[in-house]
Amino acid sequence: MPTLVAARLGTSTDIVQSLENRQPGFGERLLAGLTAAMPEVVQPAPLPADDIVAGYRREVERLIHEAAAGGHVIVVGRLGGAILGARPDLVRVFLTAPIAWRIAYVRASLDVDEMKARSEVARIDEARRMFAREAYRVVWEDARNYDLTLDVARYGVSGSAEVIGAAVRSAEASR
Repeated sequence: MPTLVAARLGTSTDIVQSLENRQPGFGERLLAGLTAAMPEVVQPAPLPADDIVAGYRREVERLIHEAAAGGHVIVVGRLGGAILGARPDLVRVFLTAPIAWRIAYVRASLDVDEMKARSEVARIDEARRMFAREAYRVVWEDARNYDLTLDVARYGVSGSAEVIGAAVRSAEASR
């Protein structure tokens, strides 16, 4: 997806990837908070058409809608469930695992020490929470936003994929 978004925005994949799991700066959070608290007083100027963050979000949403229109697609992350809304042909899955398992997985995947892995897990979780709240007004880890919540530590990565596949097949059969 970053490659497609970059092509559509006329920028590099590196720039687009830097926007993923990005935490907005203090000024962005402050302005968003003021706007939400006093919309009649604080009216920010519309974002310029070439604003990379707005463009990134717009193109991700377009790509997800286009892929879903084609059917049988898996969207990993990016709040695909919130973007696609209420659709009978959609199975929303939230993957979770105990923090110790997640830290060990990041350590092995990135070849970093425990402190760096713990920091990375916390950074990504907070960025996801903020993005869900600010972009879509949802609570990222709230089970009510998903059809299935799955503990990857219990089933492993490939076992989790099998459970998700079974859930999708079951949902298709019940339609």
